[in-house]
Formats: sequence, C-alpha cells, structure tokens
Amino acid sequence: MEEFNRFYTMLINGRRLSKQSFNEMTQSQIRIRSVKQFGPLSWKDSTLNDNIQLGYGLGYVVLHSPYGPAYFKEGNDVGWGHYCIAYPDKKIAVVILTNSQNGESIFKDLLQEAIGDIYTPWFWENYIPWYQL
Repeated sequence: MEEFNRFYTMLINGRRLSKQSFNEMTQSQIRIRSVKQFGPLSWKDSTLNDNIQLGYGLGYVVLHSPYGPAYFKEGNDVGWGHYCIAYPDKKIAVVILTNSQNGESIFKDLLQEAIGDIYTPWFWENYIPWYQL
C-alpha cells in the first residue's frame, strides 16, 4: 500500500515521468461509448457518458469534469477491491483499498463525501451502492 501511495503521489505531482508520458497516459486515446464496462451491455453503444467525455488513456480511464480532467483506475478479485482517482489540476487524489469483495459498494459515497466526486461513471462501472445490495 505504501508503494502504491508513493507512486500515485509522484504521478499527480509530475515527478519521475516526462510531461509527454504523463499526457499520453492521462489523455483519451479511445473514446468510450459503451453502456457498461463489462457484460452484454459493453457491446451496446450509448451517449450516457458523453457529458464527461469518458475515454481510455494508457492504463487509466479518463474523464472531464468542472474540476478539470481526471483519471482513474479500479480493480477487484475475490476478497479485495481498489479504486483510485486523481484530479491533477486540483492536486486531489484518493486511493481506496479494501479487503472485502463488497468494498466497491462504498466507493461512490466515500468519494462524494471526501472530495465531492459526482463525476465518476458509477453506472458504467457497474458499482452497486451498499444500500442497494
């Protein structure tokens, strides 16, 4: 956890990575138009996320918000989950690591309370809030 925190801190502060590499990683390379990230609806096109210009960067999903551009990464497996998002213009980043396969259910509320993040595409990621489980 400490190494990931250190990596994310360096990334958001623009250290140990050229400006060009950072821009390539965190700029949209492919626009995302699918209804969902995974499953049958990942093959169906939609305009649901056009307002945030959802796209894939290199290793991150990127979006645009009134806070400026953002990039995020998530993952899970049996027994754990993680989510991290950064708003580099605001120098805001949050890393959430859980040791529960239900951990994703708190991400939406936690990020909304902590940094006012209402722009992450929860429906597209198929995150189900804890109160709907």
